[in-house]
Amino acid sequence: MKRLLLLLLLSSQTSYAFAELLLSNEWARLTPSGVGSVYVTIENKNSFNEVLLAAKSDSAKIAMIHKTVRENDVVKMNHIVGGINIPKGESAILEPGGYHIMLMNINEKLSLGDRIKVTLIFEKSGEVELNPILKLKPPF
Repeated sequence: MKRLLLLLLLSSQTSYAFAELLLSNEWARLTPSGVGSVYVTIENKNSFNEVLLAAKSDSAKIAMIHKTVRENDVVKMNHIVGGINIPKGESAILEPGGYHIMLMNINEKLSLGDRIKVTLIFEKSGEVELNPILKLKPPF
């Protein structure tokens, strides 16, 4: 019984380590065409490497990790299948012209200034929710 209790205590203590992601500068761009994007800085303060695997939102039918790339004066959006690696002690910056969460088929009732719910899904830390405000351009 004591061994089981100790194992339960140890396993519950390790789960606290997953709360070491610092999210900042979050905002979302809304376009009239029903497409948008989410930007955020993710700082990994964990003692382990992390991967942003996916995203979801109640405000859009589709949410995917994309990266904007320029090839021969043509701008393209590449879908990132394996996620974004965030080594321990480092940050991933999702910003215009780079990595971002692409939202498609956004709820038509939303307008500029509204907040939306976006859930980021990490390999080890699980789901983390953020509520960016809808803007046309960065708020900073």
